[in-house]
Amino acid sequence: MDYVFLACALVSCVASLMVVRSRNPVYSALALMLCFLAFAVVFLRLGAPFLAAMHVLVYTGAILVLFLFVIMLLNLKEEELGREHPDWVKGALALLCVLLFGAIAVPLAREPRLRFRLPPPDEGFGGVEHVGRALFHQYALPFELVSVLIVVAILGCVVLAKRKL
Repeated sequence: MDYVFLACALVSCVASLMVVRSRNPVYSALALMLCFLAFAVVFLRLGAPFLAAMHVLVYTGAILVLFLFVIMLLNLKEEELGREHPDWVKGALALLCVLLFGAIAVPLAREPRLRFRLPPPDEGFGGVEHVGRALFHQYALPFELVSVLIVVAILGCVVLAKRKL
């Protein structure tokens, strides 16, 4: 049993709940960062250090900084929520979620057809050369379309920012 994977799964689940439950958007973004970092550790355990590094750089570095920039720019405060539900309702809903998860997970865990071992990854899996070859040979068109989409999004942001000024 891989205890590092289980620990990362637990950290990412708790961090995901913190993202959803936090009333302060900055705390929510920081919990999202913790979730991203847990996924990067999972990539490391899968033997893909390049993917882990790109995950940290792109998601934790760029996208999360963009989220925080927008949150700070909009000066968002704690969310004013309506009437809170009583504690017994929250507990009942949490228990219902656990029971539903158990009703799905326990039969799946007992299914013998789902117990299999993955073959070892190819030499260089998750490395820079392997990812680069796949990106520029197999996925050249989607890669270029994503770059065009990013340029269009940047131009849209510039146009929207000009209107406000």
